[in-house]
Amino acid sequence: MKVELQALREAAQWRKLQGISIDGDDELLAMPKEAPKRDEWMTTLPPERKPGMSMQSTSFSRTTKEDRGDTSIWTDSPLDKAQQAKQNYLEAYNKAKALGDVEDVRKRMSRDAELVDKYNASKRSVSLVQKHREESSRPKKKVKQPEKEEWEGMHPWKPWDREKDLTGGRKKVNFDSENMAHGLASRFSSGNIQRNFL
Repeated sequence: MKVELQALREAAQWRKLQGISIDGDDELLAMPKEAPKRDEWMTTLPPERKPGMSMQSTSFSRTTKEDRGDTSIWTDSPLDKAQQAKQNYLEAYNKAKALGDVEDVRKRMSRDAELVDKYNASKRSVSLVQKHREESSRPKKKVKQPEKEEWEGMHPWKPWDREKDLTGGRKKVNFDSENMAHGLASRFSSGNIQRNFL
């Protein structure tokens, strides 16, 4: 269709030059023509080069490459500038909206945590960890010291006892449950502790 329209337009121009006119030639010639566009090399900057430098390097560079920086001020059209300003406004608006949403989420999470704490305090019994801490904080009964056995003091050496001698240098290690729980919590906990479970 474009080809036929172009042919009709050329024929109308030829007739106009010869002085012959037919009905409809004015309409064909009055159709809008495409605005001339510039080639890309006219609207963009050439690649960065230092003056007097060859295209191919024959040795390692001793200096760092200097960058032009932002060149959009040279090449942007007014339409591009308006579009960039609109995009910057939308980005700032979305960022401000996201900050407001984050605050709402924090408030909701703290409210949920308070509700869970109230529920746990009123409905649930003491946790096993707390029970264990209470038991370990109670004063323990004194252990009776074993009486001296009859062989002690009579023999020049200690007789061999399988149960006592095989345990050798092993000692009973007393683990502090509070420090262990703190160490595990610091290593394996996430940054945000969500307390919205029941």
